[in-house]
Amino acid sequence: MFDAFFKTLGQLPTPPFQRVLWLSIGGSLVTAIILWFAINFTLQNTDFVGLGWLDWIVDILGSVAAVVLLFLLLPAFVGLIASLMLETICRAVEARHYPHLPEARSQSIMEAILIGIRFAAILIVLNILVLPLIFFPPVYFVVGWALNGYLLGREYFELVACRRLDATELRAMRRKHGFAALSAGLVIAVVSIIPIVNLILPLFGTAFMLHTYQRLPTVASTA
Repeated sequence: MFDAFFKTLGQLPTPPFQRVLWLSIGGSLVTAIILWFAINFTLQNTDFVGLGWLDWIVDILGSVAAVVLLFLLLPAFVGLIASLMLETICRAVEARHYPHLPEARSQSIMEAILIGIRFAAILIVLNILVLPLIFFPPVYFVVGWALNGYLLGREYFELVACRRLDATELRAMRRKHGFAALSAGLVIAVVSIIPIVNLILPLFGTAFMLHTYQRLPTVASTA
């Protein structure tokens, strides 16, 4: 686990990782700005109450709420866009640390889009589901961490494993090594709750899980 962690950290500053990161952040900021303007335009051109001064207050509060919401969802936007380029991360990790591996199956654009949508949906749904527990900080921390750990572990495990396994092999691998996926997921979940740092979640999660996957005892027979 520690070896995978430090190998991942060591590769984050490399050109392939940096290129994916900045393209993802840039695309996410553009997406967030466009959405904010769309929300603001809708608020400005809709009379919710019918009273000028009250509608003006609603418009202001709505614009502020939109900024806060889009900021909270920025990591999800980054994950959605980065998912289209995660194959670049996988190939960079394998070229540096596992050059003996045969070439993996290439993912189609549609498959990458579906993975990205699923990533974004999971992060958004998780935030919404555990948000009421924020009034009970210890419970919120434990439940949020455990839930994120399980789902993120499963998602990233499937992401890296599906490049080399068919559906049947993937299910068998996940059942056999569920604890390893969960443990790696809990580490990834820690990254997901650190502001700013969570922007590297797709890159870190993919590389970290790929290292974890390659260390599993049955990989040699299924790679």
